[in-house]
Amino acid sequence: MSTYNGEQYIKTQLDSIVAQTVENKTLLIRDDGSTDNTVNIIREYQAQYPWITLLTEKNVGVQKSFFELIALADEDADFISFADQDDQWLPEKLQMATSCLVLFPESEPVLYCSDKIVVGKNLEDIPVTVGREVRETTFGNALVQNICTGCTAVINHSLLLLLKQHMPKDQSVIIMHDWWLYLTATCFGHVYYDNRAFIRYRQHGNNASGAMLNRRALVKYRLSQLSKPRGEIYRQIKVFVDAFGGNIDSRNEAMVCKVLKSERSLSSRIALILDRRFFRQKKSDDLVFRGIVLIGKL
Repeated sequence: MSTYNGEQYIKTQLDSIVAQTVENKTLLIRDDGSTDNTVNIIREYQAQYPWITLLTEKNVGVQKSFFELIALADEDADFISFADQDDQWLPEKLQMATSCLVLFPESEPVLYCSDKIVVGKNLEDIPVTVGREVRETTFGNALVQNICTGCTAVINHSLLLLLKQHMPKDQSVIIMHDWWLYLTATCFGHVYYDNRAFIRYRQHGNNASGAMLNRRALVKYRLSQLSKPRGEIYRQIKVFVDAFGGNIDSRNEAMVCKVLKSERSLSSRIALILDRRFFRQKKSDDLVFRGIVLIGKL
């Protein structure tokens, strides 16, 4: 768990982790330079639960904070779960995730992620009119879209070791750590997407990232993205290639090259648009994606 000025909500999250039905668990918290009462609250829990470890560090931002946690994660752990500071986990969250991960051979890198229950700042239900559609989890999708919400993510031992061995050098370029998990798992292993939800995902206006609740919010977001300077997906892919180098197989390497070529020429952008291996999950999002590629704003 990465924390930063989370005093308002962190007790709820810590209580829900304590209440998890799995027998053996440890919690590693990296505080990203909080200036409120967050650290003192965590220390109160530490005194009661010795399996909680707290690291108080300087502020580096959410992406780098989570990558530091990956670097420090226990290599003897069977599974690693990622937690935000402001959600509430249902008691069976970890148990349900690990029951899915054990379906795969231990030697294969696997990422579990799931849907979520969107709630307000007081954990009240929020009407969500924009459905979440996940048709297929592939590397072609991961190159251009992230479907993994980090606070639902659980990885197996094999994926943890792979991530540790190939840490990105320029972490500031990574859009979010959960997208990096999705890229790595689809490139080298498997993703189990669970349509069920075992987490109350709190929306309170200060989230590092949030849920699209309705069509109006979704359209507003898309328009704002068109007006921004682009290139962040290209930059993230370049850092991914730098991190994993010759470990990427020839098929996935060819897909990476096809995306990166589209940055430089119109003919390459057209070729990418016509290649159905690259897609976003919703049909409407997919059309927007192809339009963004065509005008060179990926």
